[in-house]
Amino acid sequence: MAKNAEKEKSSVNFFHELGGFMRPYGGKYGLSIAISVLSVAAGIGAYGFAGLIVARLFQAAPAWEPLLWLALGAAGCKIVHAVLMNVSTWISHKAAYHTLRDIRSALADQLLKLPMGYFEEHGSGRLKATLVDHVESMEKTLAHVLPELTANLLGPLACMVFMFIVDWRLALAALLWILVGFSVTGGMMKGYEEKYAGQLKALKGMNQAVVEFVNGIEVIKNFGRADECYRKYQDAVYGFASYNVNWQKETQKYASLGMAIAPFSLFPILILGLLFYGSGTLAPADLFMMVLLSFGIFTPLMNAMNYFDQLAAMGESARAIKELLDYPELQRGGTAQPDNAALSFDSVSFSYGSGEQKALEKVSLQVPEHTMLALVGPSGSGKSTIGKLMAGFWDADDGVVSVGGHPITAYTQETLNHLVAYVDQETFLFDDTILNNIRMGCPEASDEEVMACAAEAGCDAFIRALPQGYQTMAGTAGNRLSGGEKQRIAIARAMMKKAPILILDEATASSDPENEAAIQAALSAAAKDKTLVVIAHRLSTVVGAQQIAYVDQGQIRAVGTHQQLLESCEAYRRMWQMQEVQ
Repeated sequence: MAKNAEKEKSSVNFFHELGGFMRPYGGKYGLSIAISVLSVAAGIGAYGFAGLIVARLFQAAPAWEPLLWLALGAAGCKIVHAVLMNVSTWISHKAAYHTLRDIRSALADQLLKLPMGYFEEHGSGRLKATLVDHVESMEKTLAHVLPELTANLLGPLACMVFMFIVDWRLALAALLWILVGFSVTGGMMKGYEEKYAGQLKALKGMNQAVVEFVNGIEVIKNFGRADECYRKYQDAVYGFASYNVNWQKETQKYASLGMAIAPFSLFPILILGLLFYGSGTLAPADLFMMVLLSFGIFTPLMNAMNYFDQLAAMGESARAIKELLDYPELQRGGTAQPDNAALSFDSVSFSYGSGEQKALEKVSLQVPEHTMLALVGPSGSGKSTIGKLMAGFWDADDGVVSVGGHPITAYTQETLNHLVAYVDQETFLFDDTILNNIRMGCPEASDEEVMACAAEAGCDAFIRALPQGYQTMAGTAGNRLSGGEKQRIAIARAMMKKAPILILDEATASSDPENEAAIQAALSAAAKDKTLVVIAHRLSTVVGAQQIAYVDQGQIRAVGTHQQLLESCEAYRRMWQMQEVQ
């Protein structure tokens, strides 16, 4: 049963899975095929004119003027064939580009609807392969397969019909010869889908290794792990190369033997044709015509076989794209509007994957609007998970997460995004000016409004001290700034959003004492008219919170003020004493 399921999974057809993206441009694809058929007809017409020329040449003292007109007819057919084929592929290319544009747009739209867990489960190398490599790999096939596959199949078919009309014996011999050759070549396709899937897996592994090696080069060098990490990168690259080389070795014997037979249908035509001519059952003009027609069979069929190969490869690309498009989306789409800026958890449970241990178990919380909740506890206790569920990055497995008086599933994603601003512990800045990075929280804000918000967040002084002030480029992922500076800019960006709910995950994680004091001041400013949720390791940063929840092993162990927890929660008191000593 599992084996059949695996086989079904491996047999993916692009036109079945993603054919809907082609339908809006069906007219263009159909026109391309129709013009391609006309092109084939013109090509066959050239052979017809050539046949008439041969027939006249075998006559005694043929007149030159009819031969000239026949030659012009053959040349005209070839020109029409070339022009129509180019027009056909031009139309199919336009249709293909529009199809791929729609696929890319659908993928980009889908990424905005996916839970954050998808991006943690799928590395950047794998996502890059799906969004770039798989989509790009389909362009050539989509643009060429319909018109050119049609031409490459109809052309030899028409030639073969013509050959059967001229002499069925030689036509049958040529057909059997070609079929034997292609049947041998077909051995290359044994286990193709499984092997191609293995190639894609090796490619994804290589992409992931390259991205990891490049992004982590600073850490690798700093900890003297260059040899070990380079070996991992090298193994992935050589593994991909070895897989392809071994696959080529397996198929080479079939390719070599098949290519030694199939292209030479001329051989049986010449041998049998001379025998038939010697016995007086075949005219010399017909023999010459059969020889001429034999040259129009193999090359188009070989091109057609290549397209079948590409169609199988495109099926694998379609599977990767369809998996992303079909990945369960966040449950959004209601029409609710917030009543307030309160937050609540009602018996919320959550796990990051099926069958895994629950990250949260029956968590209940109430956060009134315009108050501050601090989530504290040991690493891995579930604090960040609570914050991300509040921000709507995932949907809870059980229970209800409410924002503004309604479950988050009752909002559209856009409405929820306007309600909540979230600052992750892994701060990301775009390679743009500091001014524009902050302005991203409110794109329509003026420069003066951005600077005022930065001043409120305690960023203005250090930003103005930078070489170009607010026009300083942050660098790739903000790499021109320190961790503390990036966090303060991220807080300013979140404040700029003017969302009534602000969630800060480890906002002081990368800060020195000076930065921490500045961030504390920013938090005080941010909390004036917002509901604030702060996830913290340093208890000194959250002692003023109206509520502090101590989280451990995915459960809320205690809730209260700082003083109340010191008196009632042994684990909290122990954490406070340890940090006080430090």
